[in-house]
Amino acid sequence: MAYNIVSIFIPILVILFTVFSKRIIPSLIIGILVGGIFLAKGNIIEGTISAIEHLVEAIASEESMYIVLFLYVFGAFGEIMKVSGGIKGFSELAYRYVKTEKAALGTIWVVTLFTFIDCCFHVISSGTIGKALIDKVKGNKYKLAYVVNVTSCLLIILIPLGTTYIGYIVGVIASSLNKVGINDSPYSMFIKSIPFNFYAIVMLLISIAVILFNFGFTKVNSGINKKQIEESEHNSHEAYEQCKFEEKAPPRPFNLILPLSLLIASTFFFFWYTGKDNGVGLLDALMNAEFEKSILLSGILTIVLTSIFYLLQKIPMREIESHFLSGGNEIIPPIIVLILGWGLSSIVEDLGFVDFVTNIVGNRIPGFLIPAVIFLIGCAASYFMGSAWGTWALVMPLALPLAVSTNSSIPLVIGAVLAGGSLGDNASPLGETAILSATISDIQIVEHVKSQLPYSLTAVGISTILFIIFPFIL
Repeated sequence: MAYNIVSIFIPILVILFTVFSKRIIPSLIIGILVGGIFLAKGNIIEGTISAIEHLVEAIASEESMYIVLFLYVFGAFGEIMKVSGGIKGFSELAYRYVKTEKAALGTIWVVTLFTFIDCCFHVISSGTIGKALIDKVKGNKYKLAYVVNVTSCLLIILIPLGTTYIGYIVGVIASSLNKVGINDSPYSMFIKSIPFNFYAIVMLLISIAVILFNFGFTKVNSGINKKQIEESEHNSHEAYEQCKFEEKAPPRPFNLILPLSLLIASTFFFFWYTGKDNGVGLLDALMNAEFEKSILLSGILTIVLTSIFYLLQKIPMREIESHFLSGGNEIIPPIIVLILGWGLSSIVEDLGFVDFVTNIVGNRIPGFLIPAVIFLIGCAASYFMGSAWGTWALVMPLALPLAVSTNSSIPLVIGAVLAGGSLGDNASPLGETAILSATISDIQIVEHVKSQLPYSLTAVGISTILFIIFPFIL
């Protein structure tokens, strides 16, 4: 029983340490080491060895390596497209036709069709275009920051293919499903959870209303000292340093459209190809596909063909290679978080976490409250950490055992975890998306967070009510 109790306090300890230190990776390492020492009954040397063994086992499977490689490849792909001239071409094209604030903000949604692969890539790309258009029509920069922010993390998380989120989320879900003995496809579970990401959906609907009906946000375009921002806030944030936008090629919108069209087409093809022997129709084949293998194959194929396409336009190979490496390296922190999350999950399982949650904690919380409680825990953790990735890695292994022990809907609970984690990137002053959105829109991060706070709180309230209601419906 003692180890069972320890098993639930270790994830809580990691969350608290992360909240206070604002560093997810050191917090996970501490949790893994502490868990390993408990497994070794207090022997520090044996505990350290046990912790390392759990980490190695976490990445030793074929599925894990597919996910890790996929994340690196997609990070590289997003960076390569920055030197193609695609975004610059879109910006010049839109500049000719946009005449109003509504049209300028609506253009960001159009750009999303071609920049959805990664949140950072979308913020920099859509923000670059949107800022030029908002300045042209003398529009509201606070609205610009809000729309750029929402169409990044909150829209991209709802897209079921071709994004850097996909591989990471499926990896987190897969590990947690394995711990509770559920053999369903993690990708299928993610698809089923999308309608239950209430926070993202509500915030997107509010953003559409802001554009169409021109309400909210004070009509202020206060400039800021960019040097002050860089020194006070952003130089300490890895995302800011990692995601600098540059294009060295002439403006060519097709250089963005073609690679992304190829990515989508090849992803569907490999879904069908790897699942055709397991399903009768197209839909069955897609749902039974070898997800990890398919997305990696589509990513590699797209990068190869895109590189050839760019070389034919005399974009130097050294530029493509340099951006491939820098883009892949940008995604290393989330990869490390994912691997450490796998290792921590494995250790707390061996300490009896699932049994403890199932037999003790699960029986004390009414089943219909589980999704709402998980969502609010995720909101609190992600707001103070400023990280959706870290929140998902920490909360998912806590949530699914609770869902199983209370017979809650697994897709609903997964949706609650993803919704809670999304709040951090979107609304926290430490969030990657919030910081980049404010910077690209030329406003202070604190002012950006304050300006969208009423909408974030409204979305949290509506989402909490929906998470309480839906257990009675499903």
